[in-house]
Amino acid sequence: MKKVLLFLLLLTGTISFGQRTNLDRERFHVSLVNLPSEPIVDNSQRTYSINLGGVSVSGFTRVKAPGNIDVKFTSSGTTISDARIDKTKHEKKKDGKVVSVSYTYVAKATYKSTYTINVINALTGKSYEKSFVESSKYSSNSFDSNYKAEKHYKNNKYDLRSNYRIKHKKAVKSRIKSFLNSRYGYVPYSTKNEVFWILASKKHPEYAMHNEAYTKAKNAFAKMKYDEPTDELAKELEPVIEYFKSVIPKYPGTKRKMRKIKYASYYNLANIYYYLDMPDKVQEYGQKIIDNDYDKSDGRRFLRYAESLKESMEKNNMKSRHMKVVTEDLSNVEDEKEETETEQVKESPKLELSKAYLITKKNDTILVEIKKKDIWKIGYDVATVAYDNDGTLIGTKVRKANLCKEILFVDGLHFKNIKFKESSTKSGSADVGQLVLGGATDKLCQVIYESDKIGLYKFNDKELVLVPNGSEKGKSTQSVSFVFGFRKQLAKMAKSCPTVAAKAKKKEYKNNEKSLIKFCEDLTDCKE
Repeated sequence: MKKVLLFLLLLTGTISFGQRTNLDRERFHVSLVNLPSEPIVDNSQRTYSINLGGVSVSGFTRVKAPGNIDVKFTSSGTTISDARIDKTKHEKKKDGKVVSVSYTYVAKATYKSTYTINVINALTGKSYEKSFVESSKYSSNSFDSNYKAEKHYKNNKYDLRSNYRIKHKKAVKSRIKSFLNSRYGYVPYSTKNEVFWILASKKHPEYAMHNEAYTKAKNAFAKMKYDEPTDELAKELEPVIEYFKSVIPKYPGTKRKMRKIKYASYYNLANIYYYLDMPDKVQEYGQKIIDNDYDKSDGRRFLRYAESLKESMEKNNMKSRHMKVVTEDLSNVEDEKEETETEQVKESPKLELSKAYLITKKNDTILVEIKKKDIWKIGYDVATVAYDNDGTLIGTKVRKANLCKEILFVDGLHFKNIKFKESSTKSGSADVGQLVLGGATDKLCQVIYESDKIGLYKFNDKELVLVPNGSEKGKSTQSVSFVFGFRKQLAKMAKSCPTVAAKAKKKEYKNNEKSLIKFCEDLTDCKE
């Protein structure tokens, strides 16, 4: 009979130990006060002063300078570096051959702000300096010319600097506040993400008790307040502590499943003791985790926690991380308003030039320099920089459009002489708004798209001109005949490709730059 009972007992144990021991992370809430690394132990001496608004030290009283912690904030300003225009080449290929090339340009720069705090501790007589750096990389939208990208950046760089300065100062305020509080402040802290390891395997004999213990612990910790003692909480947790302790001897041996269930108890007990501010107990159970050899890293972590907690409480002359925290401002100093800064001093604008090759109607190629501010005035003529024999700038030389064939800028911008009848308002016309309705004349136009079938150009930075291959004259898309017969005009230009012509008749293209580029691409790609 005894043998039978022993056999059944052993069988039951085998079945119990053979159950799965999956563990789940279960969360619980804690609330406490983070203790500083360089405390002022006497509460009556916790005063600080600072010449920067929006920065408080938790548990301290702000006073007019000097406080026992006196902070002087200085700014070294915001600098601009690595300002440049990035050029990107875009190729469109058909059957492995490049059929069109275009470029986009993006203005980029780095804005860096540097700040410093000088901190004096009047109680120790010690002082130190700490620097903070904030940096941002600026990238503009894409432009279809180097000049436009540069012009955009030039027109906006000071506003950008002002905006980044404000942004950087706001970020640095937050960093300075965190820095000072980690050293001196008593900062209330709460989280719902602390962890117990609880059995997830429902068939395990400890599953019900494990989960019951977790529920009790979670409900108890939910009552934790950073400014209230933990004596009542500790009493409420006693049955939970006793249960996890009782589990340990029930699973002897070194098999993985045995070590895993014991690990859960050791871990949960170490965590409970850590939040009850009992570092010696944390150390005890951290060592047990290591000795159990299931997850030694957690054991070593709890040993570090225990040592840090013990040292912090001794340094702060406290036995608990739960206390009243009073933060006051008695300085009567009005915080500065958020800045809407403008540059006090702006650099004198420098003469900005772009190099280009000018090809005349006689096919002479001349290397010239053009003021960047004059590039978009190219149209009826082009103004190039003129120098005397010793290299001194003496003014500009103006060449009429009918004497020029092409202008190719080093950065890729391209102008070409296109003969067409203008329908836009002539820049500089005496009668503003008067349409120039003369015959087709030579004008220098920006090259937007070119292929062996059609070209698209832009005059005066606004008027688009289409030139079918073989045609000596272009057609302004702002002309009366084009505007009122848009579909008909496009279909006529696409007569060699019925598919594209049909799309034009179906209103699949619009009279704007993006859509007309698509029309040119479709016509170029057409193999009909």
